[in-house]
Amino acid sequence: MSNFTFQDHRPADFTLGVVVFGDEQAREVSNLSARYIVDAEGNLRASIGDGSNAGTYPKITRRLSSEDLDRIWTSIEELELGDPITYRGSLDSGYLIEIRATHTIRVWESNQESAAGFVNLLADLAWIGE
Repeated sequence: MSNFTFQDHRPADFTLGVVVFGDEQAREVSNLSARYIVDAEGNLRASIGDGSNAGTYPKITRRLSSEDLDRIWTSIEELELGDPITYRGSLDSGYLIEIRATHTIRVWESNQESAAGFVNLLADLAWIGE
């Protein structure tokens, strides 16, 4: 990942925020409007459908195991993310991904297939089926 130091082991301060700027009528989970948050304590928050955006702070869906958190962390390395951005609230479609690790916060936007696969992983962990 460009401009982001990836470590082999998940840092203690790892947090993740993903917004899917999608379509409420989409057939694939990865294209539904959604907001996913993973906090440093391992709580997964998920919101799907209309109103799920960067300002959404969903309730806790479940507490992830250490293995689940490690799986998310290692999946980040597979994302095709390019350079970080400064988000100004202007995306109409695609994925907004915010990662905090080792006291560094980075934000990316993506329309890549790897981001859709990553969102599918989060949806599976949130027990959201297709």
